[in-house]
This record gives sequence, structure tokens and C-alpha cells, in this order.
Amino acid sequence: MGEVVDIARVTPVDFAFVSAKLHGMRSKLYEGPRIEALTSLRNAFEMMASVFPNLEVRSRTRFEQRLAEDHVRDLRRVQVLLQDRNREFFDWQLERYRIENLKVVLRGWKSRLSPADLTGLLVDLPEGYALPVEEILGTEKLTDVIRLMPVKGFSRAIRRGAAQFHDTNRLFYIEASLDACYFTELCRRTARLASTDREEVSGLLHLEVLVYEILFIMRARLNYDADVEDVREFLVKAPPPAPSRGRLAGLLQAGTFEEMLTAVPEDKALMGTGPAPTDLGDLQRRMWERLYLAANRVFYRSMFHLGCVEAFYYIKRVELANLIRVAELLKQETPPADVRRQLIRLPEN
Repeated sequence: MGEVVDIARVTPVDFAFVSAKLHGMRSKLYEGPRIEALTSLRNAFEMMASVFPNLEVRSRTRFEQRLAEDHVRDLRRVQVLLQDRNREFFDWQLERYRIENLKVVLRGWKSRLSPADLTGLLVDLPEGYALPVEEILGTEKLTDVIRLMPVKGFSRAIRRGAAQFHDTNRLFYIEASLDACYFTELCRRTARLASTDREEVSGLLHLEVLVYEILFIMRARLNYDADVEDVREFLVKAPPPAPSRGRLAGLLQAGTFEEMLTAVPEDKALMGTGPAPTDLGDLQRRMWERLYLAANRVFYRSMFHLGCVEAFYYIKRVELANLIRVAELLKQETPPADVRRQLIRLPEN
């Protein structure tokens, strides 16, 4: 008898089926009128009860954790539909959430928190994305933390930011190095995709990395007074679709928020038209609106390639950010109209 063939491994992904499934999942997301309806509720607790009617949520922290856990669960429902290079690419996108947990663990390690105190701050991820939390918290030296990393790239990233950490006692550089590690590997995996899939994914990933780089540079220079050379050291060192670092030179050298705005590359594509952003939060929202618009277009255009999956990933990210923002602003007793103005929304063009 011949070799038994695993049908699931050789059957091509039916992207028409995947796209139909994603359209069904999207119909249940908090977008447009559904997210705006939440802004008119009386307070954050009423809003949280509306989103999770069968869950007793006593704090906004737990609400955000549950949102993130459901968010990852939905992405995992998409993940199992993919194969080979597409699955490899999407697998790494889920590492983003382990990296976010790792940042929290590192802050707990620096503050000498106990495992019991830290556990309530972490998002509960699937076993394959777990971290050795107790072991990390039990170490004294950063070199010991590095040895406990479950992913080699994480070890290299922490080592890369170690000198600045020891000089400043700030985890900012280690966190930036972990972010750069994430995007660098994602760009590498993009290069291994089939040509049509790569073309669909590259445009969205280019926008995301560019938005990240701009915000990182501005926060590092304006909020931390970081040296230009230090900031340049922690930019994403990756091939396309990552942006050329040369295009960010003007932004690096600018000294004020206003000067930096004039140096933003692809400014019309990233910020649209209208008045200039007033602060970093406004800038971030405006740029994510353009990414949201780009993802929305790919979602409806790409029915037979990985583009529909990647677009859904960004649309889900916007939903998560908006739900967290609504709860935050309702807690501050912000009027509904002002809450809506601070949401990431689809621009008209």
C-alpha cells in the first residue's frame, strides 16, 4: 500500500469559503452604528455589561483583558483555516499578543511584583503563547531573564536594548526592541508568501510599520528626550514592506511636534486632508483611520487571496481599540458626541 496522505495538508485553502466566513464574523463586530450606540450609554459599567451581558465585570482592567482574550480567540478561528506559508505568516502575527504580555511581565520584574499580583494584569493566551512568568519574576538579573525567553528573537531583542536599560533604568528601549523584532520577522515572512498574497499583504503591512515608526520616533524624541542615534538604533531593520529608514531622516532630526508633522512621509496618505493633528493621540487616530480605510478596501476587493484575512486582522484591531477607548471615555463622563469624535472611523475618502 502507498503512503497515507493527509488530505487536510494538501487540499488548497478555499479562500472563497474563508472570505465568506470572515464576512460573517465581521457582521458581528462593533463597527459603525454598533460601536456608536455604545457611546450613548450612561457609564462604563453599563457599556461593559452591554458587550458582555453574561459576564460580571467589576473593573475596566478585567474588561480590557476579556476583550483581548476574545480578540485572540477570534483570530485563532481564522488561523486554523490557513496552511503553509500563509499559516506561518499569520502565526507570527499572534506573537504580538505574547509580546504585549511580555512587556507587562518585564515591568512587573522591574517593580519586583509577585506572580499573584502580576497574573491579574496579563491577557490569558493559548498554551502555545505562554510565558514562564514565575521564573522571570524570580530572577535578579536581566541576563537571567534573557535565558528564559521562549523565542530566540525575544532574547536578541532584550539583549539589544539592555545597554540603554542599564544606563537609563527605562524599559522603553527593550520594549521598542521587541516591537522592532516583531515587525522585522513579519516582513521576512511576507517575503516568503506567494506573489499575489504578498502583494495584498505588503500594502497594509507597509502602512502599519510606517505608522509605528512615526509614532515611535515622536514619542521617543518628545516624551523621553531620546538621542537621535539611540532612536535610529531601534527602528525596524527589515526589507520591504518596511519603509526605508532614509525616508524617516527628517522626522528624526525635527525638534518639535509641529516640525515633525511637516516631516511625516506620505503625509496625505497617512493623515488625509483637513486641519493638522493637535497632539500624538490625534495623530495616531488619524493615521489608524487611513489604515482602517485601506484594510476595508482590501477586505472587499480580495476574496481569493490572503488579503481578505490580513484586512480582517486590521479591522479587528480597530474594533478592539475602539471598545477600549469607549470604556475609558465613558468612565471620564465624556459626552457621547465627544466620544464618537475620538473613535477610529472610516474616512469618507
